Amino acid sequence: MYWRRSALVIGTAAATVLTALTAAVPVSAHTKGTTRYVSVTGSDANRGTKQSPFSTVQQCADVAQAGDTCVIAAGTYRETLTPPRDGTASARITFRAAPGARVVLDGSAPVDGWAQVSALDLSALQAADPTLSGSDFATAATAGKIYRTDLTLNPALPGNQLFVDGTMLGEAQWPYPGTEPTRPDYNSADAGTDDTLYDDALTQPVGYWKGARLTSHNWFVSQTGTVTSSAVGSVTASGLASSCVGLSPNQQNLYSLTGKLQAFSHAGQWYYDADAQRLYMWMPDGASPTGHTVEAKQRNVAVDLSGRSYVSVVGLGVRAATVATSSTSTHNVLDGIDASYVSHYMDLKVDPGKVTPADPCDVLTAGETTSGILLKGTANTLRNSRIDYSAGNGVLLAGSGNTVTNNLITRVDYRGSYAAGINVLGSDQTITHNTVTNSGRSNINIDNKVAGTTASGHEIAYNDLSDYGNLVVDVGAIYICCQVNLAGTEIHHNELHDAALFAASAPAPGVYLDLSTYNATVYDNVAWNRTTYGVVLINPNGGTTSGNRVHNNTSGTDRKSVSLFPGTYSDTEVANNIGDADTMAGVSSTHNLPMADGPQFTDPAHHDYTLGSSSPARNYGLVRPPATDGYTDPQPSAGAYQYGATPWQAGVAVQRTTVQAESYAEGSGVDTHAAGTGSVLGGFDGGDWVRYDDVDFGTGRNLLVASIGSERPYAGGRFEVRLDSATGPVVGTVRVENTGGWDTYLDQTFTITPTSGTHDVYLKALGTAPGVANIDHFSVEKVIPQ
Repeated sequence: MYWRRSALVIGTAAATVLTALTAAVPVSAHTKGTTRYVSVTGSDANRGTKQSPFSTVQQCADVAQAGDTCVIAAGTYRETLTPPRDGTASARITFRAAPGARVVLDGSAPVDGWAQVSALDLSALQAADPTLSGSDFATAATAGKIYRTDLTLNPALPGNQLFVDGTMLGEAQWPYPGTEPTRPDYNSADAGTDDTLYDDALTQPVGYWKGARLTSHNWFVSQTGTVTSSAVGSVTASGLASSCVGLSPNQQNLYSLTGKLQAFSHAGQWYYDADAQRLYMWMPDGASPTGHTVEAKQRNVAVDLSGRSYVSVVGLGVRAATVATSSTSTHNVLDGIDASYVSHYMDLKVDPGKVTPADPCDVLTAGETTSGILLKGTANTLRNSRIDYSAGNGVLLAGSGNTVTNNLITRVDYRGSYAAGINVLGSDQTITHNTVTNSGRSNINIDNKVAGTTASGHEIAYNDLSDYGNLVVDVGAIYICCQVNLAGTEIHHNELHDAALFAASAPAPGVYLDLSTYNATVYDNVAWNRTTYGVVLINPNGGTTSGNRVHNNTSGTDRKSVSLFPGTYSDTEVANNIGDADTMAGVSSTHNLPMADGPQFTDPAHHDYTLGSSSPARNYGLVRPPATDGYTDPQPSAGAYQYGATPWQAGVAVQRTTVQAESYAEGSGVDTHAAGTGSVLGGFDGGDWVRYDDVDFGTGRNLLVASIGSERPYAGGRFEVRLDSATGPVVGTVRVENTGGWDTYLDQTFTITPTSGTHDVYLKALGTAPGVANIDHFSVEKVIPQ
């Protein structure tokens, strides 16, 4: 929580009185299996019954014994739930949302007390720093658009985070990054050295950027440093991993500058002066924050299960904070969690969990063991959940025997380190049936710097992994490095597709076994669209690798199925793959169907890469269990699908109703046109609308997934989703991300108000500006518990 400095003593005294009152209230004698209740309208002086509920979840936790359940009514609870005791195998302690209730454990606190930055305020700031004169901040403040308030943000946080009306606003940044942190608009450097970056766009005067944070995404490295000097056309920074990758552009050195008032470049940004404990904000509409809900992150953890065992957390929302377990946590279950903005930081620092000797590239580890849902310990489970937005991981897996299954993980690693949608440490982890999309680097990552050189017993299977490599290149949907022994680990039945446009300029395969990783077992995976170098890339980098088995993978659109970079290979077999497979001394490369032979997929336009009846891949393969299990022809098929067998499915299980966007019943201002995916909706500009009749929302859909195309200058356009009339209730608002082109379509996922039944759906573009979006199709969905 936070306090205004003038209210600190009063707040502490009130807490003391409340503690005394709570301690004085008797709790009825415990009966095993007791259900207690929590409501924002209750009181911790109550007895926790349905008629007399507690007001905090922690109070219920404090009295809960093995076998008890805490049922939580709808509302926002700004607290950290820390159960003081364990359940047992036969009597779990359960924290559960009431039926149909939207419960959120929130790591933020409201911010108020706003005042306009006055001419006197601005004069004082410019006297302290003359380079502010003529800045965008000064111009906006003079126009009355900048507001300030005094407050204390938690100094223990790794980064400050602000929200307006539930949406994260970016820290003041030059150049303006747009509204989507996973696809920011950065400048690209013209040239550089180990510590100096040159760009003609840096037109600001000498000293303007001194003290700013420089963020650089260059090749495979994201790093931050502090600007020590700046001039017209250049900035020089300290604290960079220059011996790993300097600022000389290798693969487009994208950079930005933050951490100063001078970085204000656009409405919808903020800056916090930690020394003065003052927050400055330029609202998206340029108006006063008063009348809006402004919140600041104040806690890292919403649910702390460190050291706990046999605790279940079911159906709760988590916002601006995360869920944590520890190395001694066992048999806990997180089920149906809806987590957003789980981790945030701006500075990229070497991870404290690094296990390898120091080297110049250690900054790659930033956030790897400290961010995301922290699933450590043994035999813990995260399932049926949604994770949306994280500067680092979506999920960290450490310890052993933990399970991550049937989760939707979106918009992660927006600082671009080796954090990932799912970052895997330890042994015997199960990662199955997850959908991971839109990551700064990789969707699933195993990095020896934090995981060590042994990654045994993992199962990575039936996952749908896409839109990876938005900030750096030389990536994989599944990326494993370096010298990692994968004996006992299997990677199979994954869909790997649609690497980011930026990533596809360098290696972006489905599975990347980098820098002498060995003993890999990779089979029955399918990849398509920009998976550069194919389904699997093995890169010994001139070193050695052995013991790899790469069987029955399918490349749907890219020519290559398996790429082998130079090095020394032994005891490696590449067999039964569809797509061109490299050969190398020490590798048995056999029965791989070249793409030129025409695999005759069933419906490749809709990514159905099962085999048609006349496919030459039938009876083409060798028997290689388990990759060829279930074959029905005399000999196995090549590729990831055996002809005649029931096709396997990857990704999170959902109820879904899909609507083709061009099939609207009525519209205003829109048109349709042909694109690579077929007919699509276009001409969707501010003020336009379309209607779709009789859309089935089933028994309660809460997600909208839209296949959208947009160009960078137009990113951030919005459209509403309304029900039953053009003025009907708004169930969701879509903020469009840049996809690299109007007819380059990516699935973008948004929450909507849970809705049941059949409704007419109106999509209504907001504002008056042109170019909101092109839409191929959209669906209303709900994750189905498995």
